[in-house]
Amino acid sequence: MAVRAGLASLAALFLAGTAAVPAFAQESGDDEPVYIEADTMSEDRGSGAYIARGNVEARQGDRTVTADELEYRPETGRVIARGNVTIYSADAPPQYADEVELDDQMGSGIATGFSTLMENNGRAAAAHAVRRSNGTLELRDAYYTACQLCSETGHEPTWRLRAQRVVQDTDDQMIYYENVRFEALGVPVFYAPAFAHPDPSSARRSGFLFPTVSVSSRLGIGYQQPYYWAISPYQDFTFSPRVMTNVRPLLIGEYRKRFYSGRLGFEGSITYEREIDGDGNRFGEDALRYHLFGGGEFEISDQWDWGFGVQVASDDLHIRRYDLNELYQDYPGLVETNAGRLTSQLFLQGQGQNYYAEVAGAAFQSLIVGENDDLLPVAAPMADYRTTTQLGENGGFLRTRLNTISLTRDAGIDYRRASAQADWSARWIAPQGLVLEPFAFARADYYALEDIPGATPADPLTSDSFGRFLGMAGAELSWPLYRPGQSVDSIIEPVIQVVAASDDDHAGRIPNEDSQNVDLTESVIFASNRSPGYDLWEEGVRVTFGGRYNATFSNGYEFSAFVGQSRRLDGDPVFDAGSGLRGDDSDIVADFGVDLNSFIVNANSRIDPESGSINRLNLSTYGTIGPVTTILSYSRFDDSQVLPGPREEAYLALSTRLTDNWSFGYSVTRDLEAGVSRLQTAGFTYRDYCTELGILYARENYSYGILGPSESIQIRLTLFTLGSVGSED
Repeated sequence: MAVRAGLASLAALFLAGTAAVPAFAQESGDDEPVYIEADTMSEDRGSGAYIARGNVEARQGDRTVTADELEYRPETGRVIARGNVTIYSADAPPQYADEVELDDQMGSGIATGFSTLMENNGRAAAAHAVRRSNGTLELRDAYYTACQLCSETGHEPTWRLRAQRVVQDTDDQMIYYENVRFEALGVPVFYAPAFAHPDPSSARRSGFLFPTVSVSSRLGIGYQQPYYWAISPYQDFTFSPRVMTNVRPLLIGEYRKRFYSGRLGFEGSITYEREIDGDGNRFGEDALRYHLFGGGEFEISDQWDWGFGVQVASDDLHIRRYDLNELYQDYPGLVETNAGRLTSQLFLQGQGQNYYAEVAGAAFQSLIVGENDDLLPVAAPMADYRTTTQLGENGGFLRTRLNTISLTRDAGIDYRRASAQADWSARWIAPQGLVLEPFAFARADYYALEDIPGATPADPLTSDSFGRFLGMAGAELSWPLYRPGQSVDSIIEPVIQVVAASDDDHAGRIPNEDSQNVDLTESVIFASNRSPGYDLWEEGVRVTFGGRYNATFSNGYEFSAFVGQSRRLDGDPVFDAGSGLRGDDSDIVADFGVDLNSFIVNANSRIDPESGSINRLNLSTYGTIGPVTTILSYSRFDDSQVLPGPREEAYLALSTRLTDNWSFGYSVTRDLEAGVSRLQTAGFTYRDYCTELGILYARENYSYGILGPSESIQIRLTLFTLGSVGSED
């Protein structure tokens, strides 16, 4: 039968401790009543003990203890729960034990056969668990794993961390281990007589982090051991010396600090070393080689903030030489950074409901071998201010913009520009579904140029200053037509656009600083202003026409297509031959996409209107057949385009699942123009419920100055809930 009693003195001793890990001994202070249900409730008159037996359940608030038997001994003040003891708490995972015994002061307790499923899905267990009166917790014959146990799977867990003795010291918030061994599939593979780490429940603590290991033909075998220093709750420093067999050690550090109004961080590396080639051969003079990246961003008000970014390196190859390419990310700034140039900048920006403003200054350092830094500008100041105003419900939007920039070089043209512009656009929909989008644009520019080279090297440098006024008006008309069907829904949308723009009388006097590498795409061909910057102005009258089609099938398949072309009726061309806009008739832009769920194809192309030849093609496919997944892409550009990379390139990646846990992957990037494979990778991955092991071979066939092709092997082992060891991602 079920017995319900308010015996707080009996169960409170046990229940009060169910909020901690282990929860069998910690004060609660709860004044809530305790309810006990059991098949039988009795008193042993000989010993004076109170005993509840059979499906015992004791509840206090949101905490519950179940057991086969619960006994309270008033004379000794001991509470004992026996048989299938389970402790439930709303704010902690369930805990299990064969038997739990506590004193009446909650100062100490003993559990046998203790185990718990932790919040991070880890599993911890111990033959004996003891909590002493000073708060110290001690486990005997303990283990920890994130894997499913043998009782769940029928075999040994992939990994398990065992220790003869574990002590959780609450005073110094550390956990100490004695006679630690790491087991893989039940076989001991690592032993340490002692080990310690900070208590996970404590605040950040200083200590060693997991090391990383690397193997490459250039650097040799490398070992990097990070040490984390928690300077304060709001700042830290990680020191990561790296030793390598082919070169001298590299010291790496990262500092981070948070403020009430923002954050800053710096990371860098330094060594004293000679030059090395792709095979790790050292030559030349010893020199100090380093890099420093950093930045900060701080809030001034709800709408304004300021920040800075720093990126410097001792030479063009330091970043690539030591494989530090991943450090480019996560730094604030308004000026974009790429792998070819480092950027140091200072900025201020603000944004409100109807405006955006920014002021910045930037300096650049080239990482392109052979590029002269004297030709790179110091861009300061750069300022931009934009506003947007809605002109009634159907009056469209009026946008204004003020923009200025100054570029100063040690060698080359010094460039200064100030611009003021206004543009208006609206979108009107007729009852028949016709969409009319009129627009108008006006801009005034002022240029001041210095150190302009003459016609011959002997001619003196000159300067020039002038202003220009530009205007444009046009409209775009489209008619989206929707046709539903039983098996397919279709949308076809013809589009035509007419634009008339004023002439630019100063086109030959302006160096092109901000409108390079124009490429005609679907988004560009219907843009009212197809120049990405200020320096180039597309004058005259042009007509652009095209259409879009989209089909959605009942089985989830999709097909989309776009075709468009532009014709210049008046005006001189300003874009280069590789843009697709050089002639009176632009290249034909033709795109399509097919999505068959397990097979996807996307293609973007530019076609010569006279010869029909393809001037640019980007093709990508993704497909899954059974356990095999394949990605294939192909790119080709015509000879008129100025490119930093190859003109014809293919990429293939495939992966396949070999078993439930093992998979294989391969990828290759092929320079079809040069007939060489630039990058190849091949690797195996093992993954289960608690472990991931990756083994990757990579061969890089690029040449950056003296750094030629290189090979590397990366091995990375991740033990879920503990961390990773091996090569960096």
